[in-house]
Amino acid sequence: MILRPYAFISNGEFQMGAEFVVEEGRIVEVRPQSGLPDDYILSPSFVNVHSHLEYRGMLGMLGGGDFVEWIRRLIPVKAAQSAEEVAADCLVAAHENRATGVGWIGEHSDRVGAAAAMSSVGLKGRIYQEVITFGSLHDLETKMDFVRSKAQQQASVLGEEIPLNPHATYTVDEGILRELSDQSAPLSIHAAESLYENQLIRHGAGPYAEVERGLGLEPIALGVSVIEYLDQVGFLRPGNQVVHACDVSLSDMDLMAERGVSVAHCPRSNDYLGCPAAPILEMLRRGIPVGLGLDSAASSGPVDFFAEMRSAVDSSLRIGKALSHEQVWGLATTGGAASMGLSRWDLWPGAEIPLIALDLPDAFSTEEVIERGSPEVVRWITG
Repeated sequence: MILRPYAFISNGEFQMGAEFVVEEGRIVEVRPQSGLPDDYILSPSFVNVHSHLEYRGMLGMLGGGDFVEWIRRLIPVKAAQSAEEVAADCLVAAHENRATGVGWIGEHSDRVGAAAAMSSVGLKGRIYQEVITFGSLHDLETKMDFVRSKAQQQASVLGEEIPLNPHATYTVDEGILRELSDQSAPLSIHAAESLYENQLIRHGAGPYAEVERGLGLEPIALGVSVIEYLDQVGFLRPGNQVVHACDVSLSDMDLMAERGVSVAHCPRSNDYLGCPAAPILEMLRRGIPVGLGLDSAASSGPVDFFAEMRSAVDSSLRIGKALSHEQVWGLATTGGAASMGLSRWDLWPGAEIPLIALDLPDAFSTEEVIERGSPEVVRWITG
């Protein structure tokens, strides 16, 4: 198959004048165009580095604003859902990821349903089976056995091992967090998403601390940041991912860079829940691998990778650390893939990746594609 797009986007750079020879899903040659181009833009598919497919049914239900109040609204809605509803929501979200050009996904699962949905629509990716021990301190082994059973169910669908994965610093007790961090498999954790986490970990104060006191627990002021705490328990290592990383200091980012962790950036969710804008430009300057994530429909809204890229640009502008449209496209494709340990996610010979066409025949820059793009312009070529 010979592809002759009128333009292509490689690691964010809008380019013209090339054609691509593809055999069995693999790019075998890139050469100057030998015929009239077709009216589309070629790109690697998007890599959604952080997702919760199972929350698709909560689109528009919970409202935004304060993060703790959003969690309070989430818990009873989640508890009321049946397994059949969760499976159906996962399938809808998987189809929508596919429609917006996502070819690979990093999926946080608390329940069961994501593996079957991903498999059904041909979505490749990695599932992190979430461990939440908050409120289960007197029956930890039963809780862990329950999570293992869910991971095994999903693993049987994907045909690969699924590790038990910590949800967040404030929902997993330290002993279990240390145990999970000692695994060799890639892990992912929500961390430094809101200001409340550092208040809890460093000072034993704030809304999270009040929730703990309401359950009869006494928060302990550790005197370190969330990122420093994760380092102490052994989580910060190459291959592991920190999700959100909004409330991080320069020294936190230096530590993250030194340890070799990656970051999942979810700007629409951060805005919706009143979290700080993550300092992504500072992370990139330190060499921290960063990818873009759609998070969940309950906090990010409709599944739309172009909307997520626009939000990434806007949030960087608000804090005076502007990301270019080219950098943001890189977070969505090549850079995001690298952050998940995926190599050669670009339009070069030897790459065996899902390819998408973007039907925007009068766009002539990466900025135009991001600003005007939507799931409706995406068309799959391979994968």
